[in-house]
Amino acid sequence: MKDDAVAPVVAAMLVLAVIVTIFSAWNAVLLPSLKEQSEMTQDREVVGAFSRFSSDISTAASMKRDLTFSEPLPLGGGGTAFSPLTSAGTIRVNGEPYPLYNVTITDGGLDYITDGRLVNFSYHPVSDFWLDQGYVWRYGYVNVTKGSSPHGTDGAALSTPLEYPTMENVTKSATIRKFASSLTGIESRPWYNSSTNCSQITMSSVTFRPEPGADYTSSNGIGTFALTATVNETGYGIPETTSPNAITVYVNRVDPDSFPLAVYVQCNKSFASLSEKYPGNVVHSFASGPEYKMTRIEPVPGSLPFIVTHRHIAINVSVM
Repeated sequence: MKDDAVAPVVAAMLVLAVIVTIFSAWNAVLLPSLKEQSEMTQDREVVGAFSRFSSDISTAASMKRDLTFSEPLPLGGGGTAFSPLTSAGTIRVNGEPYPLYNVTITDGGLDYITDGRLVNFSYHPVSDFWLDQGYVWRYGYVNVTKGSSPHGTDGAALSTPLEYPTMENVTKSATIRKFASSLTGIESRPWYNSSTNCSQITMSSVTFRPEPGADYTSSNGIGTFALTATVNETGYGIPETTSPNAITVYVNRVDPDSFPLAVYVQCNKSFASLSEKYPGNVVHSFASGPEYKMTRIEPVPGSLPFIVTHRHIAINVSVM
């Protein structure tokens, strides 16, 4: 009888031990594995959003017209049916600290200066379950970031290109050079009775800037990168009467060197082509200094006048 009374207790203890063991294994191995798998899926979605928004930025720069793009991305991951707790993330847009270039139109002895700037945008995970890995887009390519920099809350301890093996490959990238070259553009029309004289020049320039009040957000839900491009045109000179004094583009020397160089090469080539096409009233010059490269077109003294339209495309980048 005593053995019969003890047997159910022992059996219950054994069942309880098995349950505790399974529960411990679930918490120690299976649940973390599921949460890591969920976060890996979220990470791939973030990479896809960066790739698509990078393409949106390039498209906006090349089209040079009023438009709007947006790309959603999950800021947190790691949720499962048995454990809905997720990590979170932050997305941010920053303006690059220095102008990439500026367009200076001199008219009537006055300089009208318009900066051309870029932004960078980033994603950083918060309380992640798998890997402390974020992403930053700048100058046309995406960097993978790990850890936090002691020099700022938005910095990273380690950073490496996502789609290129080395920075040398970044500097040689035809895709990045194409993006840099698209930031400016030149169109022209000849005089109705003289194909070697220009009557109108349209200078296009693109600048990116963070949307005021919409440059940072943090949550474990869905975030969005967005951009809005707005075109404004300003005229200089008087039709068939007077020309502006000069159009000058200054390209600053900023890192990575290959990007501003591509901007300068495109501008200089466009200006040189104008002077070759219209030798009657357009002259081209260029120079280099320790901090910038310069290219310029001016009217030939005493020649037929041309007017200039500056087509400025301001692209505001925001997060929400």
